[in-house]
Amino acid sequence: MSSIQISKVTKRFNDFTAVSDLSLDIAEGEFVALLGPSGCGKTTTMNMIAGLEEPSEGSILFNGQDLSATRIQDRNIGFVFQNYAIFTHLSVYRNLAYGLEVRNVPKSEIERRVRAMADRMSLVHRLDQPASSLSVNEMQKLAIGRSAVVEPRIFLLDEPLSNLDAGFRAYMRAELKVLQREFGQTMIYVTHDQIEAMSLADKIAIIDKGRLMQYGSPLEVYNNPANRFVANFVGSPRINLIDGALREEAGRMTMMLPDGGEINLSGQVGAAFAQIGSARSGSFAIRPQDIYFGESRAADDIAMQGVVDSLERVGPKRLAYLQVGQTLFLAIDDQDRLTAGDQVEFHLSADKSMAFDLKTGARLAGRLQ
Repeated sequence: MSSIQISKVTKRFNDFTAVSDLSLDIAEGEFVALLGPSGCGKTTTMNMIAGLEEPSEGSILFNGQDLSATRIQDRNIGFVFQNYAIFTHLSVYRNLAYGLEVRNVPKSEIERRVRAMADRMSLVHRLDQPASSLSVNEMQKLAIGRSAVVEPRIFLLDEPLSNLDAGFRAYMRAELKVLQREFGQTMIYVTHDQIEAMSLADKIAIIDKGRLMQYGSPLEVYNNPANRFVANFVGSPRINLIDGALREEAGRMTMMLPDGGEINLSGQVGAAFAQIGSARSGSFAIRPQDIYFGESRAADDIAMQGVVDSLERVGPKRLAYLQVGQTLFLAIDDQDRLTAGDQVEFHLSADKSMAFDLKTGARLAGRLQ
């Protein structure tokens, strides 16, 4: 396995910059997700790591070595793609054996590894059948197994689960984590699905428009988003992001809402917005689980009144959409006490609220409590 050091990498295609000044340190054996919307530069970054694309600027080192002059087939990198890229005219056995055969592995060792991997992927009963006869789920297991069987130093996965049904995606996420622990491989996983990234990765690199927005553990990027983009992109159910003009009077910060309503900004979030002061616009953010009903729990918590617009069942909990003027807050009704149309008082936990400069997207608050 290998560590990977990406240093100030930029990739241009004529006048278009796909990746800009990207730096990442990936330790040996880490599972890193490249997360972002379609077209943000994730796959381009992975292709540069693989050697399929050359950086326009910057360097990519493997265990401190530059492999730019090393042929792709000699880098011992495993690939798994969204479209499987398996040989459908060959048997399952031949697909699993292919990478070992081109490496001139002894036949007895090929037999051992292929059967072990087929057993691992529940494909033993399919070994003699053509790959074309497999279901979509089985094809993806075969694609992963074919790459894993050669025990590559680096494992690159480009949205490998996006074609699978929801239940099987959850199963394969667990399988990938087990495979990584078994082989100790460095894995880089490209996805636009933040749930996949949060559940799989040791670290997440969040990318937007070719630029790194934040790099850290799943809990770090969830609890302490570096900017408005990360806060909005990571988390399920989605975060509440309320935009409005700021007003400061007698040392008190207020966010003015488009419909004339307002949010009184107290505690750390008020102090954070005070950094940019009046006559600027900000984004107030709070996650649904940090909105609560009933009596206030802390002096700085922000009291609001609204109407229950609708309720949505998600497993054992319900999501509550709370209408305050023209602004909608998303909260969690974990005791099933609310009914659509109810007038309710609720509170926003001040020490869990976040402040962002709307113009720059920068985080204004410090670490959450």
